[in-house]
Amino acid sequence: MNIDLYTTAMEHYARGRHKEAYDICEANQSDIRCVYALGTMYYNGQGTTKNLNLSTECYSKAADAGIVPAAISAGFGYANSMGVPQDFEKAAHYLKMAINEPAAKITLAEIYAMGHAGGSRKDAAVLIKDVLASIGGEEAYDVYNRYDLGNV
Repeated sequence: MNIDLYTTAMEHYARGRHKEAYDICEANQSDIRCVYALGTMYYNGQGTTKNLNLSTECYSKAADAGIVPAAISAGFGYANSMGVPQDFEKAAHYLKMAINEPAAKITLAEIYAMGHAGGSRKDAAVLIKDVLASIGGEEAYDVYNRYDLGNV
């Protein structure tokens, strides 16, 4: 019988038994989904002590293995120095892995609007206008207005 320990961990997590979920994921880091879940638990301090450094490390490892939501979280972590030194190049690297997601586009647009990671205001305008055309959103409008991307 093959037991999916990640599913078992997430069942514990959904029931608020975060310590049990953490213990299972910690012991099963060969399952990259467990690594991603650990990132969330470290970020929120659920089942373990809050640790933004370990959170961003877990998200980065999961992103490198192809988990798109982890790429957004890793990119956000590096862009906002969440437990790691601010690094716009690393942030852009991870955000580009999730470029079809509005949250990734918004954060990457802001990085580009500030002139980091090889991006320009024009690149930022393209990204943010795409988000505004597809879903809108207060955060996208904020970036659009703050960096005056309508005039690019």
